Amino acid sequence: MDACHAARIHAASDSPQARAIFAALKLTAATESWERRLAQTLLVATALGVAPACGRRATSASSASSDEGEIESAGTWAGLRVRTVGERRHPKQVVILLHGWGAAGTDLVPLGDALRAPGRLFVFPEGPLVSPGGGRAWWHIDLQRLQIDRARGLERDLRQESPAGLPESHAQITALIQHIAARARVPLSSIVVGGFSQGAMLATDVALAASEPLGGLAVLSGSLVNENAWTSRMAAMKPGFPVFMSHGRGDPVLPFRLAEALRDHLQAVPHNVKWIPFNGGHEIPQVVLSGLTEFLAALPSASAPKN
Repeated sequence: MDACHAARIHAASDSPQARAIFAALKLTAATESWERRLAQTLLVATALGVAPACGRRATSASSASSDEGEIESAGTWAGLRVRTVGERRHPKQVVILLHGWGAAGTDLVPLGDALRAPGRLFVFPEGPLVSPGGGRAWWHIDLQRLQIDRARGLERDLRQESPAGLPESHAQITALIQHIAARARVPLSSIVVGGFSQGAMLATDVALAASEPLGGLAVLSGSLVNENAWTSRMAAMKPGFPVFMSHGRGDPVLPFRLAEALRDHLQAVPHNVKWIPFNGGHEIPQVVLSGLTEFLAALPSASAPKN
């Protein structure tokens, strides 16, 4: 079990609200123990606002490198708090990863070490909003509706929705990408944007609408939202855009079938989709990290000479 996966599995809250949610979703002792704990953690995070962090303490902005030519380890860029890991001096490939709803701003930072490679810089922005449990978010979720739907056994289907707050976060990440391109002195084609869960949805929305093609897109346990707009944007892009997708077949938060629908839309253009389904829930297991490592290494920006 990788460090990021293990850090997501915390003891779930024993509050009456949490027990009601678990009962509604029929999480029983018969469920595989690790999978049950993971599902409990994510459901508590979604319904009660408890943020499952991958675990790294935030790096202070004051700890930025004193080396004048080096990108700092933390700071505020384009109005967003960011942390960086990897090649800060002469990056040739930049990977931006957006955390999920209710997570700490540092939630995905350990992936920078897990996916580290020569010339690769990771940037981890922090969502601008505060979720009910004190974590961060890119837009707010209607928790009352979510709890009612789950109690009724309804899947979370967002295909015909454009979440309130998505346009604002879209604009912030687009501005951040431009800022990073200038700061790291790399073309947009050397920048990959991705994320987990809500962050994956935002990354998809940004990548599909980019004024110039980005280097790639990584969708980790995301979903299909704003379907009509997204499919129109996909069709307008030059075929062959590289996309990495992963999703757990037993995901209790975002349905597997909607990830498949997003994959099918992308492949129909056709775009170049690397698809990794896995037996698990709402998580980032080792098989996904291995696949994402291969995906990033195969991109042209990974081997491009630095200007």
